[in-house]
Amino acid sequence: MAEVTALAAQNANYAKSTNSKDKLAADMNNFLTLLTSQMKNQDPLSPMDSTEFTNQLVQFAGVEQQINANEHLESLLGLTQASISASAVSYIGKQVQAESNTLPLQDGGPGKFTYTLTDQAKEALVIIKDSSGKVVRTLNGDTESGTHHMTWDGKDSKGNEMPDGAYTLEVQATKTDGSTMSNIYTTTTGIATSVASDGNDVLIAAGPVLFGMNYIISVSDVPAKTPDTGDSGSGETDGGSDSADGSGDGTGSTDGTTDETQTETSSS
Repeated sequence: MAEVTALAAQNANYAKSTNSKDKLAADMNNFLTLLTSQMKNQDPLSPMDSTEFTNQLVQFAGVEQQINANEHLESLLGLTQASISASAVSYIGKQVQAESNTLPLQDGGPGKFTYTLTDQAKEALVIIKDSSGKVVRTLNGDTESGTHHMTWDGKDSKGNEMPDGAYTLEVQATKTDGSTMSNIYTTTTGIATSVASDGNDVLIAAGPVLFGMNYIISVSDVPAKTPDTGDSGSGETDGGSDSADGSGDGTGSTDGTTDETQTETSSS
């Protein structure tokens, strides 16, 4: 079931404006009380200058107008966010790809992800960690410059099935000169299960993983599962290594994109 909480965020923004107006009203009452007392006790032979308190009254009026304007803007923002959330509900049940290094493992299925190298590398390793930070699998990646699509079969280095959840990707690449490559771009793919809002952004949930709408790259239908014939020809070796995502993730490969058959490192 979709969880759309944009209305709650809108109410929270309204509450902020209401609190600001209440505080301004209290300050205004205090100011008028002090002003009245001052006028009652002023020296008739040296009356107080009206210019100063007139300027203060004008400033109070200006602040009140600004608070009212902010309240209207917050209301419009809340309505816009609610509209985006309602539209995002159509993503539920779809395959979404987002800029992220958090990989969702859902329904015992494989985890799909990509990484992009800006230069040729001498070695590329993909390290997969669980929610506690423990390394559960290390994969050899393609070293060519460009974007590489990979699929993790959801098993640890001993061939045990890992539970559904959020896993962290860490791509380590060494350049041909021995230096460490930085700015490695990663995306992950999952099935959208719900929609929510934190008051600032609309979020798409893929199981336990949340993707901000601004980071969604593509949305597509979930690929049909290929029947298991016993000899799928997927290129798996050593009884448990991962194969390249040759079927794609619905986004298509760009020029220079290479699909890489994944094998575990010797350290696994």
